[in-house]
Amino acid sequence: MKAIKFFAMALVALTFMGCPKEPGNGTGTGEKPENPQQETTLALDQTSITINVEETATINATVDATWVSSNPAVATVAGAGKVATVTAVAEGNSVITATTAGGQTKTCVVLVKKVSNGTGGGAEVKGSQVWPIIMDGATYAANESKIVASFQPNDVDQFLYVWENTYAGGNATGLNFAGNSEGYTALTVTTGWAGAGFCLTEAGTGWQNAEALRAAIVANPDEYFLHMAIKSTDNYSHCFYAFGNEATKFVLGPTAVYDGAIYANFTRDGAWQEFDIPMSTYAAALATTPCVAGVNVFVTLTEGVVGAQLNLDAVYFYKK
Repeated sequence: MKAIKFFAMALVALTFMGCPKEPGNGTGTGEKPENPQQETTLALDQTSITINVEETATINATVDATWVSSNPAVATVAGAGKVATVTAVAEGNSVITATTAGGQTKTCVVLVKKVSNGTGGGAEVKGSQVWPIIMDGATYAANESKIVASFQPNDVDQFLYVWENTYAGGNATGLNFAGNSEGYTALTVTTGWAGAGFCLTEAGTGWQNAEALRAAIVANPDEYFLHMAIKSTDNYSHCFYAFGNEATKFVLGPTAVYDGAIYANFTRDGAWQEFDIPMSTYAAALATTPCVAGVNVFVTLTEGVVGAQLNLDAVYFYKK
């Protein structure tokens, strides 16, 4: 797939190249194992926790495991066997990993919040936990205590890849969804089809954070949503899907495109329109396909009409 790279708007770096595929696993040697004993499947009773500083929470496993915190400065974990106690130390997030003797692993995302002093301020986003894909800096800063992991392009190991020159940078006029002037993602179709993906490469840990989120959605699908804001003055359709899984496709617009089903249309008056997509609709599909390095955590496909505009902002997953 042909690839070039350019920068569009203040928020995102658009890199035009293919996203790497996860290499396949090799086969075994053919030697007969020496009576391997089947280990009970590891599962945790919680895949995400939100607690305040100095509070504790308990995680239960189905199998004896060792427990490790990815960020002990934020949350420590103590315990052995099937029960672990998490203690909140400071504001931020950490991932608790349980590992069995047989090598199975499961994770629980922990978000630690400071007790509110009631002063408020900033552009509040929905949810108790947030995973941003497109979000301006002011909104990010105002909601940083909620953010578990960012999937935003950083031009290091997370990129917005545009495929085959199918989009060009659009004209991001006016205020963004939060009502400030920090910009938003604006793209314009240049050919007979258009596609782009927010890619989490093997060089970083974003794809692992995406996998932890996918597993959390599968475990508790009614708790999670994809928030997005879109605006336009034309009448073309846009298809989207998440976690690299085409079975999660949905369309915003009047026409079904790219084999996606219409979720809703939206008013085309140039004003921002807001959607909360329930991830419960796609939990069964997500259960079958884990995220791997190079996953496109969020994909856009626009109806193939030259000049069609795609304006997006405030795109993030959240837990209610």
